[in-house]
Amino acid sequence: MQAAFANDVEDAEPGVGPEDASSASSIEVGSLVEIRKSSTYAHGVVLGHSYMNGRMWHLSLISTGELVQHVESDVYIEVPRMTDRDLALRAGTGVTPVDRTETNARVEILKHLREAEKDINKASMVIGRKNMVLYPHVRANHPDEWASVSLSDAAKLVCDYRPESWSTLVATHKYIMGRPIEFVPHMQSQRLALTYDVRPENHVVKLQRVVDMVRKRSPELEAFIEKARGLIITAREKASESWDEPPSRVVVKDITFSPDDRTILDVLHLALRRTRNNFVDPFSGVVTSIIKRIGLHAHKMVDDVCLRQFLIEMGEMAPWEDIVTQRKELNLDLTPDEESQRVRDQDTLVKRSLSLLRPSRANAKQPLGPEDFYDRDPVEHLRHDFGSLPVYVIDDVNAEELDDGLSVEPVLHEPGSAWIHVHIADPTAVLPPTHVISEAARRMSSSAYFIHRTWPMLPPSLTHDRLSLCSHSRKGDPEPVLTFSFKLDAEGSIVDYDVRAGLIRNVKRVDYDSVDRLLGNGGVQFGYPFEAPQTPGVSHVPVLETKDVENMRLINDLTRRFRQRNRQTLNPFVFSAPTATLVATTKPIHGAPTKPAWNASYYRGFPDLTYQVYSQKTMERGSRLFVAECMKTASRVASRWFAAKGVPMLRRSARPPIALEDNGDIERLVARMDEDGFVDHTEFLQTKLHIPSVEYVLEPGMHWSMGIPEGEGYVRVTSPLRRYNDLVAHWQIKDVLLRPKASTRLFTPGWLTTYATEVLAYEKLWKHSDQSHRMQWTLMYIKRFLDHPNPSSDRIDPLQSLSAYITEPSRRRDLLTDQFPCYIPSLGLPATIITPRTMDIPVGQYVNVRVKEIQVGLKALFMLELCGGA
Repeated sequence: MQAAFANDVEDAEPGVGPEDASSASSIEVGSLVEIRKSSTYAHGVVLGHSYMNGRMWHLSLISTGELVQHVESDVYIEVPRMTDRDLALRAGTGVTPVDRTETNARVEILKHLREAEKDINKASMVIGRKNMVLYPHVRANHPDEWASVSLSDAAKLVCDYRPESWSTLVATHKYIMGRPIEFVPHMQSQRLALTYDVRPENHVVKLQRVVDMVRKRSPELEAFIEKARGLIITAREKASESWDEPPSRVVVKDITFSPDDRTILDVLHLALRRTRNNFVDPFSGVVTSIIKRIGLHAHKMVDDVCLRQFLIEMGEMAPWEDIVTQRKELNLDLTPDEESQRVRDQDTLVKRSLSLLRPSRANAKQPLGPEDFYDRDPVEHLRHDFGSLPVYVIDDVNAEELDDGLSVEPVLHEPGSAWIHVHIADPTAVLPPTHVISEAARRMSSSAYFIHRTWPMLPPSLTHDRLSLCSHSRKGDPEPVLTFSFKLDAEGSIVDYDVRAGLIRNVKRVDYDSVDRLLGNGGVQFGYPFEAPQTPGVSHVPVLETKDVENMRLINDLTRRFRQRNRQTLNPFVFSAPTATLVATTKPIHGAPTKPAWNASYYRGFPDLTYQVYSQKTMERGSRLFVAECMKTASRVASRWFAAKGVPMLRRSARPPIALEDNGDIERLVARMDEDGFVDHTEFLQTKLHIPSVEYVLEPGMHWSMGIPEGEGYVRVTSPLRRYNDLVAHWQIKDVLLRPKASTRLFTPGWLTTYATEVLAYEKLWKHSDQSHRMQWTLMYIKRFLDHPNPSSDRIDPLQSLSAYITEPSRRRDLLTDQFPCYIPSLGLPATIITPRTMDIPVGQYVNVRVKEIQVGLKALFMLELCGGA
């Protein structure tokens, strides 16, 4: 049996809020599409769309006359307006036509479709006659580097006759897709990218070498197989005996790998990369052959789960190895910081840029080079000095980037009124948009926070010593900030606002839990399903003056009043499912060495992790709630300020839900909201609502889920140390402060509109990566819990009594079984229940379940089965 590697294009997760809604369709009715879905490969014409179970589905008529239901990512290439839109709409979207009008329309469309397929075949013949081999012309110069090629460039190389025609482009796409050993389509949006990754030359050469070894049953392969058997048996013994030890790697000095061994191992590593389930995987045959012949995984199907375990037992991966952060598209440096050439280069660049600062030439108006910081703070002369006004920097104890602080000023002679100032770290006091650090920040888009490690957007050597709040006050110097101020009246309404460059001098850092204890708020309650309930210990509470406590209590009261007032505007509801994460006792946690090892090794132990469950509802309490509310309001202030100045800026916008069938669905959810706007996730699942996707727009649009009305808008400005989008807003603000009467701005509407597409793409990439990463780690944790060789008799076992609710209708799994997507609130995880085909369980219903299987491979899967009654 050949390997069946997991399709890791993430399916839609259970809804956790309007921010997570899937995007609307952008494929026009009447378009010709190439569909690759499981066993289906066909050309079709899109007849319509249907929104079901939180996803947009497309209905396409293929050349056999069948109607195929598919999602947008199943479409690899599209030709818009191949068929007249009115004709496509007349064809209907039922499995079979309901009348003569629909029948006639489908017959006409099938004629168009078959003519289109003839044109594609003719173009393919032209490409074949030229007999051009594309790969050598588009691969990277360096044999270990990936390259990319656009469809239009590839068409010009493989075809001389009308390379820009739609039929040649589709035929070129077909040519590229038929060469999986050399080319890889875009993982999630090939249709939009129309760009293909080109494998490194060494990857191709190594794969061909190993294929040859397998075909000939070479002595080199036989020697590797014998060596692998011994290493795997040893690794299993060591893993069992060291189960509860801290993590470690042991090098076996008397066992070395030959160059042929290393080539085989390198190819097996390359095989553990994401592929789409409808894409031919050139590695699967050799992987299956090698692992089957070793003979220690005979009871297992050779898939990505089996391959991962094989590489762990060969010492090539740590048992805790994070697969998600190895994805090529994330471009993360996996080397430990202390060994990383990229980090060394960053630190050298920061030192060199700081050494070039010349305050004396600040007014010389010389253009800045790519390594030049600002010689002097550009808005130094405009800064408002907040003097001794206390500024409270409230964050987690282990926060790595301190972006924001709060202060409050009651208004004399206006009882109940006060100004709240949100002071944001000001990296643009030093960092211009032209600096190479800024350009690198744009490529990364945001800091990346993972369970095992953090990758900051800006170099820590610059952030911690110069940009982060408290970095200046530690040295006794004032902190430069951008301050977003808003005045609340006694009823909780915003009656005034301002945006200024500021200086703060009296900075006090305190953590969330300490503030909650000082104010008696109770704070956030996390769930710990694998631990016994514990009484919170008496922890250190920072010594603050009575006035400080009064100030924070005032901020808390003001924001609560504002929140209540704000809910009267749009009255949005929020649905929030519990979410699981793990907290590492020590961080970073590194996996296997990033460079190939020539000595064998094995791993012992596992990192110490704590399993936590939380939700938006449990997090929005106490100090976290009032800090978050102040940050949101600062972003509203920024949007108002840009609008009042007539300056272009991107706003994050989200429209209200749309009832697809019953207009009463929204009213029923509103009626069931609690006082904070939350509705039960199961109740939301039972409605037929479409949640419009988040957009970035220039106009001050509505953000429904935050209660922000049309005309006000929301501009992200509060996290410039960890989001490039916020840096853009800060640079634009500085441009307005320095050139208030200018007719053009630093960032034009055209630039911002183009950048909006980039922001959304990065947000989607990081969000999906984060979801996959947390699923992998939580299921690794649960699987180790289940597989423990000597569990203690008194351990807490939450898996003995699990309840899940159904999130979608069943899908066919095979001839005998169906699968129901579900959610387990006590564990904060999505899962799949395997049932007999005759089973019918309504969406939203709770059922008792038990663990059937956990798979941790390229995609982590949690499989359950029913037990007891529903």
